[in-house]
Amino acid sequence: MHIVVSREQLAKGIQAVSRAVSARGPLPILSHLKLVADPELAVWDAGGESARGGITLCATDLEIGLEIRIKADVRESGAIALSAKTLADIVSKLPAADVDMRTGDDLSALTLRCQRAKFTLRGMPAQEFPELPIPSEDAPPVGLVSTELVRCVKQTLYAAAGEDKAVISGILTELSEGKLELAATDGFRLAWQQTPLADSDAKLALVIPKRTLDELSRQLSLVGAAPMSIRAAHNQVLFQLPDRYMTSRLVDGTYPNYRQIIPTSFEREAVIDRASFLAAVERVSVMAVDREAHTIKLEFNAGELKLLAAASEMGESDEVLPISYAGEPLVISFNANYVIDALKHMDAETVRLSMNAPLLPVLLRPLEADTQICLLMPVNRG
Repeated sequence: MHIVVSREQLAKGIQAVSRAVSARGPLPILSHLKLVADPELAVWDAGGESARGGITLCATDLEIGLEIRIKADVRESGAIALSAKTLADIVSKLPAADVDMRTGDDLSALTLRCQRAKFTLRGMPAQEFPELPIPSEDAPPVGLVSTELVRCVKQTLYAAAGEDKAVISGILTELSEGKLELAATDGFRLAWQQTPLADSDAKLALVIPKRTLDELSRQLSLVGAAPMSIRAAHNQVLFQLPDRYMTSRLVDGTYPNYRQIIPTSFEREAVIDRASFLAAVERVSVMAVDREAHTIKLEFNAGELKLLAAASEMGESDEVLPISYAGEPLVISFNANYVIDALKHMDAETVRLSMNAPLLPVLLRPLEADTQICLLMPVNRG
């Protein structure tokens, strides 16, 4: 194998796939990247143009797999698996110039030259590296707009449960009737987001791990606005972008029917400036210490909202906000962190809180749209 590649592009590619490397995996090969050089490889640049000749970098921890294509001058094809950490350390310290990379006939080591610097890195046979799943022809791709998916992920991911909470540790991702819907819950709150789909005939219902969508969002932020597709095959979800490919296992199990817990009628409603509400909650919650469940109390009355928090050993805080309020007065308590998370991820200048009683779920959503909601469970203060 013999290739010449830009150090900058090589470094970006290594960084992009390294997040799927397993430092403590069951197999030594999982701490490696697989590097494949192919003179006929189709490579797309940022402008959407295709060229021939490049390298593929692959990494997997058997849960998530990442593959990225980089333009390179491939003078001789070949493949080798290399320590991801060592390769990243070497490339990060090379000067800003082209890197000459070549192996011997036995493909047991890679020699890197960049200006006056030279490194020889021993590797492992590429054949030992696990193959990433290949999309099945029986699973047609569904086209998505990458920027819309990123927005939906960011506005729901925060509400998903931890990895030890079985099926609700994933995000329900549904495509149907010309819409993409994401829902996430940890049992105390629910975040839901909807956006139109370009592919109106697509139908999918997947529970995708929280870590997967977090990583996908990172990958999409690196490429910006780009066409992408999603496929589901067996217990895998597959994401395809022009220059990279990502695969992940799906979460087993049936996602709870969250729609049945969303109230459809309310006795009370408040309209509040989102930024002012968020700032007030953050200030008042300074006194809502962890050992007291980080609870804040909200007192709703005509024309105003009073926020209160108290810590028996520290003191107390309160603040009053002007609001538009309809209904009887209401006193209700929440975990302050949950309110802060919801407001930070709400895509609106003004929000509305729809409520019934002190211990019933509250719906927080943008004033002018019904494509995003956060359902919050109150705290029972006894």
